[in-house]
This record gives sequence, structure tokens and C-alpha cells, in this order.
Amino acid sequence: MKAFVGQIKEIKPLYLIAAAVLIAVLLIAGIVLFAVGGDQSDGPDPVLGIGEGDASSLPGSRRPPPRQAPRVRTGVLDVARREGRLAVAQARGTIVSPSRIRIRVSAAPKQTVTVNYQLGCFRDRRAKVGRDSYRTRPPDTRAVTLPMSGATSCIVTVSAQLTKIKGEGRIKVAVISGG
Repeated sequence: MKAFVGQIKEIKPLYLIAAAVLIAVLLIAGIVLFAVGGDQSDGPDPVLGIGEGDASSLPGSRRPPPRQAPRVRTGVLDVARREGRLAVAQARGTIVSPSRIRIRVSAAPKQTVTVNYQLGCFRDRRAKVGRDSYRTRPPDTRAVTLPMSGATSCIVTVSAQLTKIKGEGRIKVAVISGG
């Protein structure tokens, strides 16, 4: 180190000014980041447990609580409607002891619709997932194959999307359980 210091004959003032400006900018940026904070999200804190950090559960909160996924044995599980250009409607929920699952789709004006679905079925600490997609011209009701027979429950997610790019449209998707 002493050998290197001995080789420096003079320090140029231009280098000193550049170094001082760089240090000042870094200090100011650090102070601003520390004072403002890096995490400004309104969502739940990822370190908190399930249900903790939900802003809707705080006293005086104006935010409505999130809608819980429906749970049925038979009948209409969930219905979702959307409107707009290339609108996507998503229905979801849990079916207890499923025997048959059907998807009903309608759209206005009539046009081709893309439907995607996923089933996660459970029985005796075992799980199987089934997923598929299809295109149809509504109104359409279609039976879905269960990935596991004799399941104690199935979690279902279905989304349907309009495919006509011109203009606005409406789409409706429903998940039906049982006969």
C-alpha cells in the first residue's frame, strides 16, 4: 500500500469534485429510500399468517372483505358475468362429494368463446388435477370429466373469454354440480 501511495504525485481537483458529487448523490438516495420506505403495497404482509394483514378486518376500514369461494353439494356453484371488449368471466368454488360437473356459457352478441377449466379433486390424502380448454359458440352446457372418481371434494375454477375483437360484449359462465 505504501508503495502505491508513494507513486501518487498530485491529486487533480476534477477527480475530487466527481467523487464528492457521487458520494452526495448516494447519500441523498439512501436517505430518501430510508425515509419513504420501499414497501408501499396495500396487500397483506407476506410474513403474517393466514388472515392476518387483511386490511378489511381492521377497525374503521372502508374496504369490503373479499368474497369467499362458494361451497355446495348440488346445484349452481357460482355464476360470473363480465362485459367489455374481450371480457373474461371467472367462476370458482368447492363441490362436496361431486358426482357430475357441468359448465354453462352464454355470450351476447353471439360469438365464439374460449373456456378454460381446472379441477383439483381430493380423496384420502390423495389429489388429482384435471384441466382442459375448449372453444364453443354459446349458449352451451358441457359436462366435465372428473379427474378422480369418488372424490370427497373438488375445487373448480372456470374462466370464459370473448374472442370477438370488434365492439363490446357480455359473457356469463356458471358451474353446476350434480344431476
